[in-house]
Amino acid sequence: MEGKVFREIEVKVSATETWKVYGSLQLAKLGVKELPDLYSGFEVLEGDGYAGTIIQVFFAPGTGAGPTWYKEKFLVVDDEKRVKVGVFTEGGVLEQGFESYVVVLEAIEKEGKKNECIMRGTIEYVLNDETAIPLVTSSIEGLLTIMKIIADYVTKNHNSKSTTK
Repeated sequence: MEGKVFREIEVKVSATETWKVYGSLQLAKLGVKELPDLYSGFEVLEGDGYAGTIIQVFFAPGTGAGPTWYKEKFLVVDDEKRVKVGVFTEGGVLEQGFESYVVVLEAIEKEGKKNECIMRGTIEYVLNDETAIPLVTSSIEGLLTIMKIIADYVTKNHNSKSTTK
């Protein structure tokens, strides 16, 4: 069984400014910092944050009986189109019934509004165990939580920069 789920949120900051965080390793740093009950850390195993980069993300102790980490490889990081594609290569949901798990992040400029954008997060998946279907919902809601953290961060930091100039 395969499928795709996505969430979108509006951000009152330009797509270019939002992408500086959403499309970078800063996303993982903020996820760990703001969600300590879920993530205990991450490590860059290879690369510089662009295509070919491999990161390992560690779940916080006590987050359940499931996997304690996952590895993700960035296949695409396109600063011009503001698109990032990452595929899980080991651990995480791959140990819980998923055959394939791809995350696509986008910062899309709102038409006619240069200082606003839409953040979209998409999960494309293939299940090899239908009992994993509930994880699809929890995964996309988890991604939405991180998207909201990034949106709050860029809004707060953009507003504080513009008021101090």
